[in-house]
Amino acid sequence: MTKPNEASALLQNRGVQYAIFWLVSFLFLVNYFTQGYDIGLIDIVYTLLFHISLVFAVSINSFYLLPNYLAHEKYYKYSILLSGLIIISMWLNIFTFQYLSDWIFPGYYFVSYYEWWELLEFLIIYVGLTSMLEFSKSWFREMQVRREMAELEQERVQTELKALRSQINPHFLFNSLNHIYALSVRQSVQTSKAVLQLSELLRYAIDHMDRDRVPLRKELEYVTQFIEWHKARIDHPERIAFTCAETPDKLQIAPLLLVVFVENCFKHGRLSRIDDRIIISVSLTDSTLKLITENSTDPDRELPAESTGLGLENVRRRLNLLYDERHHLDIQNTINRYRVSLTIELE
Repeated sequence: MTKPNEASALLQNRGVQYAIFWLVSFLFLVNYFTQGYDIGLIDIVYTLLFHISLVFAVSINSFYLLPNYLAHEKYYKYSILLSGLIIISMWLNIFTFQYLSDWIFPGYYFVSYYEWWELLEFLIIYVGLTSMLEFSKSWFREMQVRREMAELEQERVQTELKALRSQINPHFLFNSLNHIYALSVRQSVQTSKAVLQLSELLRYAIDHMDRDRVPLRKELEYVTQFIEWHKARIDHPERIAFTCAETPDKLQIAPLLLVVFVENCFKHGRLSRIDDRIIISVSLTDSTLKLITENSTDPDRELPAESTGLGLENVRRRLNLLYDERHHLDIQNTINRYRVSLTIELE
C-alpha cells in the first residue's frame, strides 16, 4: 500500500503529472468528438491522431521554450518562437489527417474538418493550460525554497544567539569578581555581603541566560539589584540616580540585554568629582521600553588593555537578531559624558 508521503512525491513527479493531464485530455476529447451515444473504435483512433499536434506543441513549449526563453525573460524571442510553434502544430494537424493517418491506420479514412482558427483555439487552450501548470509548479518550488531558506536562517540565528548568550555569564562574572577582589584587598566589611549579592545576581543570570524571553518585571528587578550591588561598593552612592517605571506582568524581553549598558556606566564611569553623576532611567509607554544611561567620563583616562568592548558588541548583535527593526540604539560619546538611549518595542 502506498504511503501518503510516497503518493505525494509521486504526484509531484513531472512525468506523472503530464501522464495524468493527457489521460484527462483524451477522455474529454474522445467524448467531445464522438458523434453518437457510444464511443466507437473510430472515435478513439481519431482522438489519438488529434493529440499528435497537441502533444507536439505542449512538449516543445513546456520542455524547451518556457525554461530557455520565458524563464530567462527573453519575451520577444519567446513570442516569436511560440507563434511559429503554433503555426507548425496547426500544419501538423492537417498533415496528420491528410497523409499520416493513412500510413498509421490504413483501414480508416479521416479528414481534418476543423478550420484553422478552430485548431488555433485548441492549441492556445492546451499551451495556456500547461504553461499555467508549469508556472504553478515553479511558484510552489520557489515557495518551498523560501521556506527552506527561512528555516536555515532561523537555525543560523538560534545558533548564533546561543553562542552570544554563552558569553554573557563569563563576561559578567569576570567583571564582578574584580570588584569583589578590590573589596577584599581593602579588607572591607562589605565583602561578605557583596559575595552574597553576587551569588543572587549570578543565580538569575544562570537560570535565565538560555531562555528566549523573560518577564520584563523580573529583568528590571535584576537590573535594580545589580545597581544596588554597585552602589554598596562605591564611596558616593548618592551620585547615582536610578528611576524605573511600573511594569505590567504581560510584557516579555530577551534576558540580560539591559544590564550590559548599566554595567558599562559603573565600569567606565567617573564618580570622583562632586559634579560627576551616573543616571539610569527606565520608562515604559504601552509596549515600548526606553532605557537611558548617562555617566561622567574622564577624557584623560585610558581604558585597560583587556577592555575590548565584548559586552557592547555582544548586545548590539543580539538586538539586531532579536529585535531587528523594532529597536533603536543611540550612543553619544562626548569629552566628559557618555550617553546611551535604547528603545525596544516589546511583545
